[in-house]
Amino acid sequence: MSSDCFSHVWGPMNPDIIFYLPTPPALPAHWCAYDANAITQLVDLNGNHWRKIVTIMAKICCLEPDINIEKGIHWKLIRDQLFSQPNDTQTKDKHRDPARRLYCQLRIVNPNIDENKNQAFSSQCWHILCGKAVQHRMGIMDASQYIALDQQQKILHQQSVLLTPYLDYRQYSNALIELTRQQMPSHQ
Repeated sequence: MSSDCFSHVWGPMNPDIIFYLPTPPALPAHWCAYDANAITQLVDLNGNHWRKIVTIMAKICCLEPDINIEKGIHWKLIRDQLFSQPNDTQTKDKHRDPARRLYCQLRIVNPNIDENKNQAFSSQCWHILCGKAVQHRMGIMDASQYIALDQQQKILHQQSVLLTPYLDYRQYSNALIELTRQQMPSHQ
């Protein structure tokens, strides 16, 4: 996929999951996704909407069998360092840190890319296309070749690509978060 498809890319170069969203947040001057307080700054500037987005992402990335155990301490640790890179000791086995997790990257999809051109998705990681706007921008106009994971057909998949609702609790409930987590082999 060409880099001109995305206005912003945050997270490790070799993520386990890539989330695709349609609109970037407002960012403070000199903001760095890898800083210890990056998520706090992002939420402080953008409010509850982006708090919900990063919370849903963290819950999906959490490898703990029950994300609600210990009052969600594990996914909260992940959320606070959502775009972190695995450090050198974790590179060998990136699933052994205290908050066991999948590492994610966030890509903001440009609105003016060629929607008629289907994008190629690497099978090396999961691709979560959040909402219809992103799916259309990425060239998915007809999802008939995708398989529904739920009866309401809110989450569809094909190989390593998941078509999901936008990352908001009104559309992406905890039940759908759990369904997404179950789809990824490393959660089983």
